[in-house]
Amino acid sequence: MAAHTPIEVVRCGPDAEEDPRAENRLDDEGQRPRRWWPGWVCFALYVGLTILEFGPTNSLGSGTLTEGQSPDQTAQVWWLDWAEYAITHGHNPFFTGSQNFPVGFNALANTSMMILGVVSSPVTSLFGPIVTWNVLLRLAFLLSAMSMCLVLRRWTSWWPAAFVGGLFYGFSMYMVADSGHLFLVFVPLPPLILLLCHEIVVRQRWRPGRTGGLLGLMCGVQYLISSEILVSTLLIAACAIVLYLMARRKNIVSKWPYVKVAVIYALAVGAVLLVYPVYFTLFGPGHVNGVPNSPSDLAALHADLLGPFLPNGYPWLTSTHFQTVAIERLTSSAPMYLGVPLVVVLGAIVVWLRRRPIVLLMGAMLAIAFILSLGSRLYIYGNDTKIPLPFIILAHLPFFDGLLAVRFSLFTALFGAGLLSIGLDECYRRLKDASALGQSSPFWGKLTATCVPLAGVAVIAIPLIPGASQPATASDVPLFFTSASLTSIPSGSVVLTYPYPNAISEYEGFGAFAHRFVNTIDTALLAQSVSGMRFKLIGGYGWRPRPDNEAYGTPTASPLEPASVEALFDTSFYGIATAGQLDLLSKSDLASDTRQFLRTYHVETVIVFALGKHPTIVVSHMTAAIGPPVRSGGVTIWFHVQRRLANLPR
Repeated sequence: MAAHTPIEVVRCGPDAEEDPRAENRLDDEGQRPRRWWPGWVCFALYVGLTILEFGPTNSLGSGTLTEGQSPDQTAQVWWLDWAEYAITHGHNPFFTGSQNFPVGFNALANTSMMILGVVSSPVTSLFGPIVTWNVLLRLAFLLSAMSMCLVLRRWTSWWPAAFVGGLFYGFSMYMVADSGHLFLVFVPLPPLILLLCHEIVVRQRWRPGRTGGLLGLMCGVQYLISSEILVSTLLIAACAIVLYLMARRKNIVSKWPYVKVAVIYALAVGAVLLVYPVYFTLFGPGHVNGVPNSPSDLAALHADLLGPFLPNGYPWLTSTHFQTVAIERLTSSAPMYLGVPLVVVLGAIVVWLRRRPIVLLMGAMLAIAFILSLGSRLYIYGNDTKIPLPFIILAHLPFFDGLLAVRFSLFTALFGAGLLSIGLDECYRRLKDASALGQSSPFWGKLTATCVPLAGVAVIAIPLIPGASQPATASDVPLFFTSASLTSIPSGSVVLTYPYPNAISEYEGFGAFAHRFVNTIDTALLAQSVSGMRFKLIGGYGWRPRPDNEAYGTPTASPLEPASVEALFDTSFYGIATAGQLDLLSKSDLASDTRQFLRTYHVETVIVFALGKHPTIVVSHMTAAIGPPVRSGGVTIWFHVQRRLANLPR
């Protein structure tokens, strides 16, 4: 007998191996030719929902930045552009010297989403990185939902049930709350990886070599989108496999030959794709000694036991007062939110269909993912109970110690969507069978079987409806960087900008004051991206090794000497200074230090953006150091800096 193809298996309905009655659940569609037009209908509906989620399509243009301009979003746009620039100019895409010059950044130690940048490079070349960012964010929701929908066809025979499962995964609160981080929400692959693991360990109907090879390929691609999501997906898959093998111990011997072949192929393909990237991440230039975030920083972003029940500022029904209280009390728990009706329904489905192994497995995995998402200690409504949780073990293990616990809520959404889909499918089938036994009209019987489950879905969905479309703001890149005047900057030369691109400085009592400025601190990075990486940039925003070689990184730019130049730029931007900065500036000859800085790092152009508290102070000091500037396209510029310095004292 010829081996089944992946398409054939996905279309076969509930798991026949685990439930002998499964083939009887395919209803009258089971013997008909395969129909894929419902899949296209699902896709079209997801497209419409994506438009509702992100607003009108005119916000796709380069003048609008979806999710707004903040350092995280700016850095992601920058990395998308870097991938296109690197592959078209023959550079190593895994390392860049175009920002944080002259030290550079290890791309794989940062959230560079390398594969997304490479695949979308034609869009970047034609329309620019901002359009690429806007498009990819929408595709993240669309493709994640569609992927989950198709995966759920393995366990469902009713397309609307699979559609609802895809909807509750691809448009979950996890996606909405984390939508400003493309590497976290571009998640069409985790459902596919888990499906392949299910095929290898449980179903075993595809060719083992092909299945293992696909798994290795999926893991390699996911690593180049987000290594964190890959590690957490494989951890969840391992937990599911252990649970299955514990329940089916007698099957281990019979299933082992298939598993062995599939695993060999998966490791071979995965090794080809990942050996060099993983080596470069761990040992390449600019690698971080351990994980980027410090354990204390990760622990501060804890989740809350009430996170699935209490909305945290996003849903439509949430009052302004409750949003304020929830945000204060539940801190980082927004991605966990499911809503009380959905939690109740999921519990009821597990009890109702407890004789189906896949339901028990998904229910157990949902519980495991939820417990992991709570973090190392149990918090209840913002109160630390001091009760340790299983995640505390992961927090001390290599490769897992960099995981942020609350991001396991991706898998509560995934398994919750799976349970809901299977429950709807079973409800539809039983209502339809009951109508047939009652000899009612086929039309009214099918209408009842369709409307009752979908009406229940509508009730469940009401608490999850977002209060507004995803935010979008004007990109606000000065006209100079998209005009012909940009050619006045020599290609590949070094540029110093004010504000000095860097992570936000730690000023005492900075608080809300900082929030007003943090969205503009990396404007130069966005301008550099829009310019097509025409120049190298002093400063930057990305993870690099700490100077003390501690086992985690720092998001600050590498310090350059004389330090008084960066101190001048920062204090002018924020309008306040630390005691150390004041002492440094009072002892420095700023004109001499500036000229030394510009000579040391071969700066060819200096650009001052009209941002922050006192840009005129920087203009005044720079003019005193190297002469008068010109004004063009909304910025103040000093061209031909090295030529100017040749005629000035050292």
